[in-house]
Amino acid sequence: MKFKMNYHLFLLLIIASFLPGCTKNDSVEFDPEKEIFNFIVTDPQREYINASRGEQYEITDPLPELQFAGETYSIDRLEIRGDGSLNFTRKGFGVNLSSKLVLFNPAENSERKYEEFKLLALVFDYTYIENSIASGLFKEVNLWPVYDFFTEVRLNNHTQGLYHFIEDPFEYFIEQKNAQFVVRRGYDHVIKASTAGPGNEQNLDKYIARFKRIYSILPLYSGRQMFDTLSYYIDMEQYFTKMSIDMLVKNGDYTDEVIFYTKIKNGREVLGVFPWDYDDIFSDQPHEIVNPWATGTVFGHREYNSIDDVIADVGSKLLYSIEEDLDYIIAKDSFLYQEYLKTLGSIIEKIDPAAIDRIFDYTNEHIGAFYDNDSIIEQSKYDADETSYALFVSNLAEKRQMLKDRRAWIMEELGKQKNH
Repeated sequence: MKFKMNYHLFLLLIIASFLPGCTKNDSVEFDPEKEIFNFIVTDPQREYINASRGEQYEITDPLPELQFAGETYSIDRLEIRGDGSLNFTRKGFGVNLSSKLVLFNPAENSERKYEEFKLLALVFDYTYIENSIASGLFKEVNLWPVYDFFTEVRLNNHTQGLYHFIEDPFEYFIEQKNAQFVVRRGYDHVIKASTAGPGNEQNLDKYIARFKRIYSILPLYSGRQMFDTLSYYIDMEQYFTKMSIDMLVKNGDYTDEVIFYTKIKNGREVLGVFPWDYDDIFSDQPHEIVNPWATGTVFGHREYNSIDDVIADVGSKLLYSIEEDLDYIIAKDSFLYQEYLKTLGSIIEKIDPAAIDRIFDYTNEHIGAFYDNDSIIEQSKYDADETSYALFVSNLAEKRQMLKDRRAWIMEELGKQKNH
């Protein structure tokens, strides 16, 4: 059969054959949230993982394998991790693969290879919504660049329940952002974990000393001089942004849930800020109350037995917690506090009711889907509190309204406390 092709159509087909394909590689055709992270271990290993308590360790001899999306991956390290989940049947996992996992990242609209990642067990979150809400808020204010999603984890095809996949932030900042130093802060500014970028290992001690100098200067300056000096070390806009979200969500697990990484700002190297492990938001009171071990010691021993004690020390300030010495001086110093309020105001404007609805609708869709699987939700009996779909729906509605009400209250207080 003969046919005649339109000349213009023929020309378009020729041109199209030379154009690059879509950014998304068609080789990845699965939805990661609908796949399962199934770790293949020995039966004694599986029993020990579920039975152990309060112990952080690696699974070795033999090393496990990972089955995911029809592929099998060898593992260099499978670590049982997480300060809280170590005391529960459902453990948190730190994973380092031998061969990288290729996933399509919607935020970047491209594929990327993932070698190290965390699988958080969410054992303290009785409806599994808190990490989703927190990361959603931080995405709205450009403080959450890592890839994350929710998924099921299994050991030898035995479900462990719902988990939060987060690409390892240390690896992300070093490999994707060329950070020369990454550090996780601990209580009383003790370093909880740190690493240097490739070829920069010999400078690790220098970076650690530079981080510690932040706390040695806190008692030395005040006002504009203090702000300028801190800005020499830290991206204070990012730090104020984290504090603003902490204030909005009433973050109760505070000091050691932040990661710093080196970045270039205004032509010099400073520490950027990344929030971590938001499994204790919507708290009844700040962490420092009746927890004297939690407060920093740069300004001497500080102890608070009630919120009235906090107000007596720093006044009625729009910071949720002052357990950390850096946050404490921000609350105490009028110039630093006003600079913080500027950021808080801009963040509260960005997190408007429509943004809150977007975040909660996303959470309802992406977490709610797992409530259709009884075997996954039944694993919550091993958590701090057992959950159900009814609890999920009611908690989601309650916290959605709570954030809107709290946002409105913060805006009203900002009008009273900001210098105009």
